[in-house]
Amino acid sequence: MRFNYRMKIGNFTLFFMLSHTQTLEGVTSRINKNEHLIFWDLEGCNLDQAEEILASVQYAHRLGDIFITSDAEQSFRGWCFSARSWKEYLRILLETDYLDYNFFYWTVRRGSATLRINNKAGRQPQKVVAYLKGYEETEIPEKMVHVTYDTGLEKRGMVISLG
Repeated sequence: MRFNYRMKIGNFTLFFMLSHTQTLEGVTSRINKNEHLIFWDLEGCNLDQAEEILASVQYAHRLGDIFITSDAEQSFRGWCFSARSWKEYLRILLETDYLDYNFFYWTVRRGSATLRINNKAGRQPQKVVAYLKGYEETEIPEKMVHVTYDTGLEKRGMVISLG
């Protein structure tokens, strides 16, 4: 159960959320000061749609191989190990249909993307469900920046607004 509370008083808003959470492990897109690997989190599409949109963006930006993973219906993550500037990475994300809004929000806010590498509660392990051959030679980096973060188990919940 997720519970959001919001109260507006004049020009001020008090907001807090109470939710069951879990700690996840992930890797970030940043590989140096201004270069990023290309990661996507796609929601609300089937595998054919995910492949089609990622292939289109891959072609437009001449990206390397893309591995598409999934652990739930209509939920996909794209992994591309081509390095691009932060500005070009954001442009790529904005050209991608079905991009999860929260993924984009937190990517911009943190200055790098994060894709989880462990399992969400109640889901099967992620597995590679598609592979798109790329336009440039890339390799999976030997070392990537690992992070831990907390996320709510519920995506939607009850909102109470007062005032």
